Amino acid sequence: MLRSTSKVLVLVSAISMCAVSAFANSGELLDFQELGNLQAVGNFYNGGSGLSITPNYGVTFSSNFYGLRAALNGGAGNFASPPLNMPAIFMNGATGSPVMGTMNVTPGFSTGLNFYFTAGFTGGQTETVTIWSGMNGTGTVLAIINLANNNGSCSAPAYCSWSNIGASFTGTAHSVTFSGPANELGIADITIGASSTAIPEPSPIYLFGTGVILISLSKIRRMFGA
Repeated sequence: MLRSTSKVLVLVSAISMCAVSAFANSGELLDFQELGNLQAVGNFYNGGSGLSITPNYGVTFSSNFYGLRAALNGGAGNFASPPLNMPAIFMNGATGSPVMGTMNVTPGFSTGLNFYFTAGFTGGQTETVTIWSGMNGTGTVLAIINLANNNGSCSAPAYCSWSNIGASFTGTAHSVTFSGPANELGIADITIGASSTAIPEPSPIYLFGTGVILISLSKIRRMFGA
């Protein structure tokens, strides 16, 4: 019985390791975990968060970017929770007035950019996201992403939809600019270095492994007469 139990535990352990390796692992994910409500983003991902859980990616945000938590998560944001239930960021200013915000990535990144957004633009306004080869929106334009309103049918909360969008490019980028109306766009779960999101999702082998683990645990219970 001990040999049989040992075999099952080895099987469970092996499948667990397969499950972990099956999660997506491309690009660096900025999920803004622990960013405060209405806290300036600034150097949060440049060693300035004061939190051991926040990586230093050499990423900085212009002074008009602030964090915002959904009201359902104890914040002041009139939006549905982002995919990971973490804070979103937005560009502050007179609502609807044109603003531009910048994300600088000092080490640079390649391949692509991806993020989730919720937009409630009024009067046919849109947002332009531009990926640049240089810092502070300079150098060569590597890619452009255009964002439109995705909350036309929302009532409560006013921003009820989150959409995923990304772009691929060649070369190395060092900054991203966001140009559009203030206070009408929320951004969350930014992936730098990949055109698809780095939010981990279970793959078929994980789901298969989960089933086998459940069967194996059932066998273990029977072995011990539980």
